[in-house]
Amino acid sequence: MAKMPKEVMDLLNERPLVPKVLSTCDATGILNTVPKETLSAVDEETIAFADIWGDKTNSNLKATSKAAVAVFKIQVPPVGYQMKGTFQSFQTSGPLFDTFAKQVKEMLNLDIRAVGVIKVDEVYSAAPPNPGAKLV
Repeated sequence: MAKMPKEVMDLLNERPLVPKVLSTCDATGILNTVPKETLSAVDEETIAFADIWGDKTNSNLKATSKAAVAVFKIQVPPVGYQMKGTFQSFQTSGPLFDTFAKQVKEMLNLDIRAVGVIKVDEVYSAAPPNPGAKLV
């Protein structure tokens, strides 16, 4: 597992209007990418997200455990990162679930089904001056 630098964690946890996407693939390699505003850094090695209606994403995560997260901010100069990781589980109760459930209820007035947990394996720059450079 890799440890995300502070600036990566800060950008993942910034709200609102910081685009975040989650990419997965199914057992045959077909890709799926979806916006996930709730993607957040739980700690240096863990990213979590609220599962509200992600049936294809959930199926892919259960089938392959592969995930990639991108987060970026349009500014001058632009800032962006990509994290590749391994899906761990969906939590349907407990402190992490309660935290996400409260945030999503306040933000979107929606209920969540679970919280997906991803362990970070690699972190890359997705912006100048070294786009694609592996950070950790």
